[in-house]
Amino acid sequence: DAHKDSASPPSAIMEPSRPALLVSSTSWTPDEDLTMLLDAAKLIDEEIHRNRKLPPVLIVITGRGPMLESFLKELHTSQLKHVKVVTAWLKSEDYPKLLGAADIGVSLHTSSSGLDLPMKVVDMFGCGLPVCAHGFKCVGELVRDGINGYIFNDAKKLAAQICDLLKRFPKEGSTLREMRARIEKSRVGWSEAWKKSVMQIFQARFVPGANAARCKLFTLAIVGGIVALFVAIL
Repeated sequence: DAHKDSASPPSAIMEPSRPALLVSSTSWTPDEDLTMLLDAAKLIDEEIHRNRKLPPVLIVITGRGPMLESFLKELHTSQLKHVKVVTAWLKSEDYPKLLGAADIGVSLHTSSSGLDLPMKVVDMFGCGLPVCAHGFKCVGELVRDGINGYIFNDAKKLAAQICDLLKRFPKEGSTLREMRARIEKSRVGWSEAWKKSVMQIFQARFVPGANAARCKLFTLAIVGGIVALFVAIL
């Protein structure tokens, strides 16, 4: 039995009294207003002071960029008691570990075109993490409000969403755990997602009547051609 235990993979046991861990990543540019997250942190701090059933909160913001210094100056003037905000620069292999250990993801990404989706949200969902995302034209294609996360447009709404997710934390039956369960249930592999989202389009528009294998080869050939073109240009 002792030999069997020593061969078992290590596992982590979360303390019931631990703080909730929120994660956001940014390149610290005007495209993402991190002061909104700081303003939300102040509102969350006030709510925790009023409602002692809510856990303390640790917010980790990863990334580097030109607006980091100004954010740190503003952070140093804040007087948070129940919420701690820290910034970090992680190795690529450590970032998914942080996401896997977190409870809530926050995306401040906005799109000037309204058409590009934040890949950070895809990363967070890939680690089973519910996401509060800043609203813009097509973000609903990723974040389904109230299903796998929330969509907000100001600090007050973001703070209210986070406090809602942290009710009964970290017990079973909370909204947070229900969202995590939906994310895990909806996760699919590349092949399954390709068949569901892409194959039908190529079959209908480019190679009518082709089977899945031929359609997949056709897609890969197109992608390979685009990559080769870019390499040649560069």
